[in-house]
Amino acid sequence: MSKNRLVLAGDAGGTKTYLGLFEINPPSPPFKKGGNRLRELKVNRFVNADFKTIGGVVASFLAETGAAAEICSAVIGVACPVENNRGRLTNISWRVDGRALGKRFGIKKFEIINDLVALGCGARLLSGNDISVLKKGRAKPANAALIAAGTGLGEAILFRSNAALIPSASEGGHTDFAPQSAVEMELYRYLARKYGHVSCERIVSGPGLQELYRFFRARSGGKETKRLAGRFALEKDGAAVVFDEAVRRTDGNCVKAYKLFISVYGAEAGNLALKAMATGGVYLGGGISPKVFADREAAAIFIKSFSAKGRFKKLLDAIPVYVIQNEKAALLGAAFHAHSLMKGQP
Repeated sequence: MSKNRLVLAGDAGGTKTYLGLFEINPPSPPFKKGGNRLRELKVNRFVNADFKTIGGVVASFLAETGAAAEICSAVIGVACPVENNRGRLTNISWRVDGRALGKRFGIKKFEIINDLVALGCGARLLSGNDISVLKKGRAKPANAALIAAGTGLGEAILFRSNAALIPSASEGGHTDFAPQSAVEMELYRYLARKYGHVSCERIVSGPGLQELYRFFRARSGGKETKRLAGRFALEKDGAAVVFDEAVRRTDGNCVKAYKLFISVYGAEAGNLALKAMATGGVYLGGGISPKVFADREAAAIFIKSFSAKGRFKKLLDAIPVYVIQNEKAALLGAAFHAHSLMKGQP
């Protein structure tokens, strides 16, 4: 590896963090877009619970690669608001300071960006099997939008600038949940008693899927089966348990939770599309979307809810919806952003 030809990229969410090392302008790159050329050298996935700080994750990765002295720039996408190159992750108590990290690891250009900005940068570079079509529609050369359900709910607007889509961060996932049915009104009251403010993220996220299961179990007055209680006790990811039980149709409350989750997800994606006038399309990211939307019934529920906007149904019907299948999309976006820093570009 040649000195000053490497960039460090990261994607830090509430549960896991990806870090990757990329080479700039390799002799025969496998990937080229817009004049930028990067080759993936190494990517690792880290469980956040194993570390006290994000600095510990970076230190572990750099110790494995031994490449700190060769890195010319670094960018990490983080799941939180970012100001002055600093942020505090919303769903894990990590403070992130780009300048401090750069000083610690000897990397002069070390920047923190919102994770949806990183995902937006990566999404526009994907093609082929990395993106699937959930709803065809008729894309226009206009704004697009990005919504990603995982440990939390991220949202971003992709503003159209000539031929490019420029991602702009938001914290739209924390806006108010708007009930659309009697059951959703019950759900709102149930969550309001627990949390006070009820955001969309309280429902459309991994923890939200578990909350929906608890709501339907309480609503039915039934007890949790021993089998399901055993699964929750043994398996760390409760949302994955609810999802699996719903897909296999082995627990009625899990099925109800799953369907309402998808419906609210579709409604919020439609809300975002209207706010952004995203006639260029809506992209679904995050760890949950590729799993959920492989199911035709789930896709149908989402699409129906997405377009159910009264007088604006026709507008929503025409907007295409895409699912990002590549789990490294945000990491790729962070890598290209790091490359732009090295070149002095915005």
